Amino acid sequence: MPSPSARSSRPARLAALAFGLFVLASSSSGRQPGQAPAPQPAPLPVPGLAAAQPPKNGDAEIPEYTLGECIAIAIERQPTLRASRSSQQATSAGVHALDNIGKLGQLVAKDLPVRKEQAQRGAVAAAADVQKTHNEIVHDVTRLYYTAVYARQGSLIAEDVVAQVELLTKIGRDLLNSPQPGTMTKAKLNAMEIGLEDARKLLRTAQLGERKAYGALREMMAAQDTGPRFKVKDRELPILSANVPLTEELIVELALCRRPELALAAAGADAFRLEVYAQGAVRFKKSVPTLAIGGDIKAREVPATVRDLAQQYKPGAIIPEMPPQLVGNQADRVARAMAYSQRADAVFEKARNLVRLEAENAYLEYELASKNVLGGKRKFDFGKDLMEYVRARVDNPNVEREQLVRGYIDAAKAQSDYVESVWQYLLTLAHLERVTAGGVRPDFPGR
Repeated sequence: MPSPSARSSRPARLAALAFGLFVLASSSSGRQPGQAPAPQPAPLPVPGLAAAQPPKNGDAEIPEYTLGECIAIAIERQPTLRASRSSQQATSAGVHALDNIGKLGQLVAKDLPVRKEQAQRGAVAAAADVQKTHNEIVHDVTRLYYTAVYARQGSLIAEDVVAQVELLTKIGRDLLNSPQPGTMTKAKLNAMEIGLEDARKLLRTAQLGERKAYGALREMMAAQDTGPRFKVKDRELPILSANVPLTEELIVELALCRRPELALAAAGADAFRLEVYAQGAVRFKKSVPTLAIGGDIKAREVPATVRDLAQQYKPGAIIPEMPPQLVGNQADRVARAMAYSQRADAVFEKARNLVRLEAENAYLEYELASKNVLGGKRKFDFGKDLMEYVRARVDNPNVEREQLVRGYIDAAKAQSDYVESVWQYLLTLAHLERVTAGGVRPDFPGR
């Protein structure tokens, strides 16, 4: 008999299974009947950020893709999604094969009707796995796309800083070597040279980040060995403002109602429950194959618990267990199948708890990123004023050059911090979309 905890989780499990049967068979792009309208943030311009740059020599031939085009290419080409769809086709073929076995086969295999029911649960799990892979690809492409845009903006800021600091440092060298150096000393010039190297380091880091982001994006789009290289079309990061208030309760509810992982876990738990009936249908055999004989039920990726002191604590999932066959008389086999079924109930309950925790954390990260954007905007405004102050005094011999260098670097860092806060905010929006399986769908430009 199932434990009280297993009985309490059954309504949620059945709801997730029903969701899998109803939603996952339909298109992932459309809004399902009865679904509340997803929050649709409106794009706003990023004030003061780098303007679009004219193409450099040779760039005219390099294609530019919007976010939507990158996602479409990844959905079409990504081997991970093709593999999931192939597994789904194999599962469908297995269901068809079982359905083709007539009444004569049932006389030989008494558990055949139950095996057909288990095969249907496998079809639900396969569809859920395809949807899960699809959602992850959309998230990863969005993250990498805006990381490339962010790195490009960082490079533009760093290039401007290097150019200005080089100019100020050259003025400092000329003053020190002139007959009347004024207040310029070797120590002050050394401080300016240190600032210049810091600016160059910032530029190298931004350029490396852009190359790595493009490399990862090409891998997601399976465009490493086919076709020409490309550039992302966006020149600057957008700011998205939700016109529907997002709350922690809404995010958790959407995640629990829509995540394909829960439909997958529910289908598995139901298939394990049916194993009890399958074993009970075979009376006289001492060894009866189980649902695991047709495939490895532990093949799916299950994250382990992270308890490293250097990292955040992150709980892991539970893997189901079922041997390829159960041995013994009918009663013994049924009792053992019931124990594995109860473990499958625990697998679903743990998966549901992890989805809830992930949704809660995703909302907290979104809330923090929203506040950081507001603070970053204030720093950006202060940095802009400071940068104008420095530029206005470049030719003023009465102003200490090393102070101008440090002031310009601080102003550029304030701009860079704001761009980073916008980038982090966009990543949290993309994360919310994945966590809620599209329940929250930000209106990213070009998608």
